[in-house]
Amino acid sequence: MKALRERADAFRGRGEFEMSRTAYADRDFELVDIVAKGGDKGSGLATLATMLNIDPSRIMAIGDNYADSAMLEVAQYPVVMGNAPEEMRRHWPVTGTNDENGVAQAIEQIILP
Repeated sequence: MKALRERADAFRGRGEFEMSRTAYADRDFELVDIVAKGGDKGSGLATLATMLNIDPSRIMAIGDNYADSAMLEVAQYPVVMGNAPEEMRRHWPVTGTNDENGVAQAIEQIILP
């Protein structure tokens, strides 16, 4: 991922996109999200909700990296995976990790009751 970040930083069109990085030290893994300048998952979710005529009060979003933060702000029911960075786990409700079927747990606890 370091090589990807370095190449993206050197790209001549660098001003046209934004990057965010989430490092998972316990898994020795790093995730790099690259999106168009001014775009993020939150604006994408809000646009999709409008197109589908879905009120944000009916939306649950589940994330596990910093690029998901804007999307979680839009949703009425934001949830972060147990493997998300600690800062995110302190800010939003937490479900199980990916290995613990956290998405299924969140659906069972929030949507199905």
